Amino acid sequence: MSLFRRRPDGPWYYLFFLAGKPYKKSTKTRNAVEAERIEKGAYVAAEKGESLTPPKAPILREFINEFKGWAKLINRSSKTRADYLNGCRLILNTPLAGMRVDRITTDDIAATKFHDSPYSTNSALRKLRRALHRGLNSKKLREIPKIKLVPAPRRERTVTPANETLLLAGIRRAADTRRYKKRAPSPLEDMFTIILDSGMRPQEIVNMRIEWVDWRGSYFNRQGKTEKARRNVPLSERILERLKVRVGTRKEGWVFPSPKSPSGHIELRGLQKHFRRVANDLGLPSDLKIYCGRHTFGTVVMERTKNPYVVMEGMGHEDLDTTMGYMHNDTSQLKAVIDEWNRQKADLATDPFTDSLQ
Repeated sequence: MSLFRRRPDGPWYYLFFLAGKPYKKSTKTRNAVEAERIEKGAYVAAEKGESLTPPKAPILREFINEFKGWAKLINRSSKTRADYLNGCRLILNTPLAGMRVDRITTDDIAATKFHDSPYSTNSALRKLRRALHRGLNSKKLREIPKIKLVPAPRRERTVTPANETLLLAGIRRAADTRRYKKRAPSPLEDMFTIILDSGMRPQEIVNMRIEWVDWRGSYFNRQGKTEKARRNVPLSERILERLKVRVGTRKEGWVFPSPKSPSGHIELRGLQKHFRRVANDLGLPSDLKIYCGRHTFGTVVMERTKNPYVVMEGMGHEDLDTTMGYMHNDTSQLKAVIDEWNRQKADLATDPFTDSLQ
């Protein structure tokens, strides 16, 4: 075996013969020690009959389609699998899908628009990163680019009482229009009321079962995003009234059934689109989503109870830090405190015999 250079400042090449066959290739390094290590590895691989020429990297579209097949079979919840598949869909809709995987750089990824929403963009980036790491671990890829998530501001929008009134009225009007067209009435009004009054996650609401409702005023949520999602959820009188009307005489089954859906219940995606159309028609902010009802619930009950642990249990969080992220307290209280303090200082300053301000 031997190493040589074609030019003094160039990379090292190795040349060796095995069973009369020459093996010659660049090590792509100018470090002699590293080049020697690469040469020895190539020799061992040649002795085993392995090809020293790595296979051509696949087109990203082929690579992601293979990843989709894996995502459909993973032992995860249906929601997690759906999240993987949606991320793959966003990736396949970009120009990156037509590029070879080994030609994609960090700059290419940063310049690609996956979605208008930073949250959906980050979902696609996470799936791309997961797929590339899987290829790296399986030796299908030799190296992968670094992937940075885009800044995504924390969702802080809450539903004001005025907006709640507008939205519920708008949803009712839209439902009346669909009834006129002989289409099924939308359950969006009931769902939005439930999330405002219980803080349940939207996916937990569409998964509600009649047999898990305690008509005395609670609902046992059996599964969800975290282990703590398995919990008893108090139901307001407003929720109970709506559920009784929706359920009628049924004793079991989905609260929000849908014969057209593979799951048997209505899907969240359609409700989210309907909510966005209603909000747009009313001229409400684009960041006002269904999920904002959950933030509203957390804020209201925190302000009224002053007990974050109760809120944590009610919302199904695993830790208190997550719960505190849903708190949007009224900072006008700070103004009242400072104004009161300034009045006290002014009163003390008018007394010439005051030694100090406490």
